[in-house]
Amino acid sequence: MYPRAQQQASGFYQSTFINPSPEQAGSYSVTQSSSFEEEPPLLEELGIDLRRILEKAKAVLNPFASFDHTFGEDADMAGPLLFCLLLGFILLFSGKVHFGVIYGQAIIGCFSIYVILNLMSSKGLDLYRTVSILGYSLVPIVILSFLLLGLFLKKSSLLAFLLSALAVAWSTNTATMIFVQTMSMKEQRWLIAYPLALLYASFVLITVF
Repeated sequence: MYPRAQQQASGFYQSTFINPSPEQAGSYSVTQSSSFEEEPPLLEELGIDLRRILEKAKAVLNPFASFDHTFGEDADMAGPLLFCLLLGFILLFSGKVHFGVIYGQAIIGCFSIYVILNLMSSKGLDLYRTVSILGYSLVPIVILSFLLLGLFLKKSSLLAFLLSALAVAWSTNTATMIFVQTMSMKEQRWLIAYPLALLYASFVLITVF
């Protein structure tokens, strides 16, 4: 009784899974292909939206852009990491290996700004959004490093000094506007701008020198 049942079960297994019928094989291939098509792209699974990163970078580079609280609320870590990595690669082409310095300054600077802002405001701001705002505001300095590399400017030239001052002012003004709108701190605008200017000036120093 039992051996016969085992033979029937093994025959069903072989006919179904080992030697499936054309209808079964077709349905299995359709199901498998549809499951692959429904899977999201790899960058989307990692939380990296290149189109959104490019839109935010363009907004930072736009001198007439008006930032509201949505820019600070829509935070991500992919953009800041990308711009820090891009800055390191540009400096690498000029013979400066500063990846560790860049990420070290970024970690210490972001944490310091986070502490200062939360001491100044009762509303508070989490570290994730602070890093996102500071990272996107680094775009003018990345552009500065590219210009210094492409124009082969000397570090002592007047044009290099003017471009460096412009990059610091641009990054500081952008980050200040975003923080002011996000945390509703219009009265403390200049108090916010001062530590931000010091942070971005440190990035410009390693870019120029």
